[in-house]
Amino acid sequence: MERPRNTQETPKETIVEQMNEKRPLPLGVQEWEDWADRIISGACLPENVTQDTQKGALASMIMHLGPHESHKEDAYFIHGLRKSAASQVAHDRFSWYAAKVKAELKTKEEQELFEANKGKIEAELGIQSNE
Repeated sequence: MERPRNTQETPKETIVEQMNEKRPLPLGVQEWEDWADRIISGACLPENVTQDTQKGALASMIMHLGPHESHKEDAYFIHGLRKSAASQVAHDRFSWYAAKVKAELKTKEEQELFEANKGKIEAELGIQSNE
C-alpha cells in the first residue's frame, strides 16, 4: 500500500520514525525505481553523484544483505550511500596525498643525490665550483 508523500509540514519525528521502520525490499522494476528514488532523495548527496551511481550502490547493498533479510530500514541504505560517497572522497584524497608525498620524496632524493655527487658531476662537465 503506497503511503502519502511527506510534505514540508511533516514533523521531523515522523520522518525519523519512518526512516527507521523496517520496510519490504523492492520486488519489481517500478517498485525498485520508486524505492531507490526515495532513498536517494533522503541521502542528499551532491549533484555530481549521479542517480545511476547511487542506484548501482543501492543494488550492491541489497545483494550483500543476508538471505533472510527481506525487510530493511530506509536509514540503513541512506547511511550506506552517504558512507560510500565519503569513502570515495577519502580514497581520492588519500591517493592525491600519497602521490604528492611520493613526488616530494623523489625530488628530495634527487636533490640529495645531486649534492652527494656534485663534485663528480661538475668535474665531468668541466665546471669549476665556486665553493
